[in-house]
Amino acid sequence: MDLYKAGVLLIGIALTVIATVGLLLYLDIRARMPPPTSYQQPTIMAYCHDGYLVVSAQEEVKDVKVLDADGVLYCTFDRIPPGSDKVCKIGNHTLYVVEAGGVTKAVQCLAPPPVVRAD
Repeated sequence: MDLYKAGVLLIGIALTVIATVGLLLYLDIRARMPPPTSYQQPTIMAYCHDGYLVVSAQEEVKDVKVLDADGVLYCTFDRIPPGSDKVCKIGNHTLYVVEAGGVTKAVQCLAPPPVVRAD
């Protein structure tokens, strides 16, 4: 066997050993790391649509209040079942607060931009 071919063979074996050691080291480090914390979806979500505020619940939520930024109460809901929506008629303000079971969400309601004709 030629000295050149023996050198290429030894380099190939060395790279295989290095890759194997690196893979084992990576798997060992990953096994020792704690599992990543999963993102918790909020229990309530709210959005505005055509003068109404829609409150969605992922889990059962009790004592839901919809207020504007000044604290004026618009709607109250005793209970929203899981996976359900409730609708609240709102005024002309741009910021509303949804309170439910100690969780508070601020919802910004903007009017759609005016239509501009391109003449």
